[in-house]
Amino acid sequence: MPRWSKGHVALVGDGCVCPVFSVRTRLQLALVSACVLAGELAAHGRRENAFVAYERLTRSFVEANQALATDGSGALFLPKTQKDIQKRDHIIAEIARNGTSGIFDDTNARVHNALPLPDCKSV
Repeated sequence: MPRWSKGHVALVGDGCVCPVFSVRTRLQLALVSACVLAGELAAHGRRENAFVAYERLTRSFVEANQALATDGSGALFLPKTQKDIQKRDHIIAEIARNGTSGIFDDTNARVHNALPLPDCKSV
């Protein structure tokens, strides 16, 4: 989407973070976006300014997580070749056996931890 807010409404969670690979990552991104939005609403007098700051802070983080899901080609969601199908099936089988630990490399950890969060307890 070109913008995550209009007027009195801002998108969080699946409204602005899909597609991502796992339900766990979708939940994490939803909570992160909600926390950042709450912090920006608390920090700005006008909701429109808070929405702009929220998207400025969060969009690149969300897009980096989305890029992990698509592997740059969309192969995980929409496999186009036999190799893509085998890769997708391997990842799904590994998740079924072991959960997500050990499947993804350090890039995922760096991406998932790239956005410092405000103290949401005080918001």
